[in-house]
Amino acid sequence: MSCGMGSHINIKSYALSYLDQVKLQFGNQPQVYNDFLDIMKEFKSQSIDTPGVINRVSQLFKGHPDLIMGFNTFLPPGYKIEVQTNDLVNVTTPGYSEKVNFESGFECGERITCQTPVSSTPTGGPPLQNNQPVEFNHAINYVNKIKNRFQGQPDIYKAFLEILHTYQKEQRNAKEAGGNYTPALTEQEVYTQVARLFKNQEDLLSEFGQFLPDANSSMVSLQQHIYMQTNIALLSLLWWYSKFNMGHVKHKVKKALRSPEAYDNFLRCLHIFNQEVISRAELVQLVIPFLGKFPELCSWFKNFLGYRESSHGETSHAESLPKERATEGIAMEIDYASCKRLGSSYRALPKSYQQPKCTGRTPLCREVLNDTWVSFPSWSEDSTFVSSKKTQYEEHIYRCEDERFELDVVLETNLATIRVLETVQRRLSRMSAEEQLRFKLDNTLGGSSEVIHRKAIQRIYGDKAHDIIDGLKRNPAVSVPVVLKRLKMKEEEWREAQRGFNKIWREQNEKYYLKSLDHQGINFKQNDAKVLRSKTLISEIEMLYDERQERASEETAASPPSGPHLTLTYDDSQILEDAAALIIHHVKRQVGIQKEDKYKIKQIIHHFIPDLLFARRGELSDVEEEEEEEEEDMEMEQDGPKKHNAAQKLRGTDDAYNLFFVNNYWYIFLRLHHILCSRLLRIYGQAEKQIEEDSREREWEREILGLKREKNENPAIQLKMKEPSELDVDVEDYYSVFLEMVRNLLDGNMEPSQYEDSLREMFTIHAYIAFTMDKLIQSIVRQLQHLVSDDVCSRVTDLFLSESANKATGGAMSSQASRSTAEGTYQRKAEHLMPDENCFKLMFVKGQGSVSLSMELLDTEEENSDEPAEAERWSDYVGRYLNSDSASPELREHLAQKPVFLPRNLRRIRKCQRGWEQLQQERMSKGSSEKLQDGSSELKMECMFKLNSYKMVYVCKSEDYMYRHTALTRAHQSHQRVNTRLHRRFQARLDAWAKEHVTSDMAANSHKWLMGDEQEGLLPCSTTCSPEVLHYLNINKYRVKYRTL
Repeated sequence: MSCGMGSHINIKSYALSYLDQVKLQFGNQPQVYNDFLDIMKEFKSQSIDTPGVINRVSQLFKGHPDLIMGFNTFLPPGYKIEVQTNDLVNVTTPGYSEKVNFESGFECGERITCQTPVSSTPTGGPPLQNNQPVEFNHAINYVNKIKNRFQGQPDIYKAFLEILHTYQKEQRNAKEAGGNYTPALTEQEVYTQVARLFKNQEDLLSEFGQFLPDANSSMVSLQQHIYMQTNIALLSLLWWYSKFNMGHVKHKVKKALRSPEAYDNFLRCLHIFNQEVISRAELVQLVIPFLGKFPELCSWFKNFLGYRESSHGETSHAESLPKERATEGIAMEIDYASCKRLGSSYRALPKSYQQPKCTGRTPLCREVLNDTWVSFPSWSEDSTFVSSKKTQYEEHIYRCEDERFELDVVLETNLATIRVLETVQRRLSRMSAEEQLRFKLDNTLGGSSEVIHRKAIQRIYGDKAHDIIDGLKRNPAVSVPVVLKRLKMKEEEWREAQRGFNKIWREQNEKYYLKSLDHQGINFKQNDAKVLRSKTLISEIEMLYDERQERASEETAASPPSGPHLTLTYDDSQILEDAAALIIHHVKRQVGIQKEDKYKIKQIIHHFIPDLLFARRGELSDVEEEEEEEEEDMEMEQDGPKKHNAAQKLRGTDDAYNLFFVNNYWYIFLRLHHILCSRLLRIYGQAEKQIEEDSREREWEREILGLKREKNENPAIQLKMKEPSELDVDVEDYYSVFLEMVRNLLDGNMEPSQYEDSLREMFTIHAYIAFTMDKLIQSIVRQLQHLVSDDVCSRVTDLFLSESANKATGGAMSSQASRSTAEGTYQRKAEHLMPDENCFKLMFVKGQGSVSLSMELLDTEEENSDEPAEAERWSDYVGRYLNSDSASPELREHLAQKPVFLPRNLRRIRKCQRGWEQLQQERMSKGSSEKLQDGSSELKMECMFKLNSYKMVYVCKSEDYMYRHTALTRAHQSHQRVNTRLHRRFQARLDAWAKEHVTSDMAANSHKWLMGDEQEGLLPCSTTCSPEVLHYLNINKYRVKYRTL
């Protein structure tokens, strides 16, 4: 021991002096010193092997042979570095040597020239072959595998190293004796000792057998690695101490402790830490008794070690964690990424994996239990799936289930221990007194598990459980009855507690079950408040408008496309009555709304909105009906039939529409009204679905099970599995009860929480859509107040009613084109009515059983020129266009040189203009323009000019027309004369051309071709030519008849 300790101290002293020498020679080059320390740490982490360390150190200390030669002290036996005068480094390894020339830029692994084997190097076998590096790496990996496998059992790893040390020592002694010494430890004995050490670790044992057949070279490699790793670890540790001025540390501690004995114990703690026997956390625990009285020194020492503590006072460093079991070390050796996959969560263990032995398995266990597939975690970075966060109600449900499970485990564990001890007691009752004294129990206490019964006893006896278990094993005849009685008492106590807990758990489950299923209700109320805001609704359609304008500008279109920005659908007209009833119910209870305004709101809800949506009108009260009839009679006398009469006629047709131009308030109201109707329809549809499901269930019970259940009877309540609910409502009444609950919520007669719980009980996870029904109706009522009190809104409504008389607000879809002029006029009036607000074009189109509402935000911004000069030029242009004599002399001269029109057309235009002017003068002289005596005429052609392009566009549906009643008779009378004169003119020109260009032969051939004479390739036919008279002209008519074959 003294020799070994002295060798260790010598190496340590030399290492310190060697490091000081490196720092001294490279004082101006700190990077060299840091690179040397990095090489040491890389070898310790097994990034490079021993030859790699030698080559890198030789390269790093080039030009410093004393440092290169001094590194020989840390090399394993068989390795040696020699520096020659010509900068050549001769590296001797166990089996060959190599020469390295630094002038050629040698790097690790390049230009290795093998020489003859060094005779002084002991070799116990044949020379190393080409697979030597593979065997060396194999030895390194094997040693690391053993260290990882037995992290929690350092004694096994130390015993394995001791076996290797002993074997190597014996082999060295035998070689030095030259055959006169017989080793006390042979390969077979080594294998036997290692097999005993690696019990149930067959993979390690089989791999160890690969080193024994050719033990000399492999064992040398294995031992060299262990020796080199120890020295390199020492170098790294000494560097660590030198970096933090270890001498200063010792001085401070020695000065603080004062007692030599305490200081020696402190050094012993450092020594065992340096030997990697204990971890950092354990070292801190050991030195706390010495340094605890000095807080500053203790804190500095922890920082020096890199020791950190978490907020709970537990170390956060990896070394503070408990050692993993050997089986976890086995799992760490497997590369699961390359294993066979089953989905994304499971991997198959490789066939080479050695299954741990289990002595408690039966043939059935081996047949059915899984030993191949293991769970493989999918981390958040590897998965795109985002799981929803549990709600607080789900947490309550899970907590109840966890508590129930834990209590069940406790009870079942206790019951299993009772059964085992009862079995032992029955066995003891059949034994004699002497047999009872000799009878002992093992760690299983008479059962099959060492853990279950020990935990059951520990749960009851606490700190005294160890003594109780020891008594059960040594003297079961005395201990078993006492422990068994105690276990049974606890069994009764816990069963009674379980019955109380079951009641609490059931109440919590019933309270939170429906809420735990509702994942959307929690966030829906917050999000819906933002959706129902007026600003949000207007921003939505404005954003659609801006997107359309951007697309139009990118496509370089002449004008942006028109059409609705939003299209909404009213699928059920019956829902309109329910929505109207809820709105009016809330309006009646608003004391801030005047009576006149309430009457106007009722008219809008019961009459105006149904007319727009082609639905049946609602009913007003008797007094309100009389007032409305009187107003209608007065308006009938003044303006004729009103809009609602036409609307009621259109209600019976499917192909009809209504047109309504509105401002912001009307737009917001109709959006909210549609949201209310759509949500009521969803609740109504869910109620109808539940009615169908309930009827199918009752029919199935009656036909299959032979049971007859009433509509409001719940099987769970009848079986006493569920408490009767406060909401005892038949399924068929769910929708009507829902409407009544909304009224109570609006009146303040029902709490919101009670309202939501009742909705969940009726409509389950679909109830969330109605949680904000009161907020929605309140928003609608606020918009209705704007509609009846705002002046622009009232004028918008009055304009719609007045334009309905001009058939500008809708009608049949088939005749929409005929109303385009009136609708254009209505649009211009509406835009003029609200110049400072958005103008929306709403079109209600009736289809098969539904009404679609299309909304379009109109562009009401006029492109007016800001420059007065541009407006003046525009006026001059229009004036010159209307006055034909306003052309300047310069323009006339320019047109004479480069005419735009044909001269003859200009002459005709001037002639017509003179005739028109003469006619106008005659009419003016007579005092009035006389109409045509034999016909009629009307001048209604309109055109408009675009200011930016001066382009003239004719107005659609505008025209000029003139009709003479005798024109057709005179045409018949002059037809023969005119036709004959034109034909003679044409015939004269044709004869003159033919006389000049057509010969007699060409004329004869043309006649033959028409008659079909002497033509090849024609079907058999006969052609006849007969003169006829058509429109007073003589013509030749050719007729061809084909012969049948």
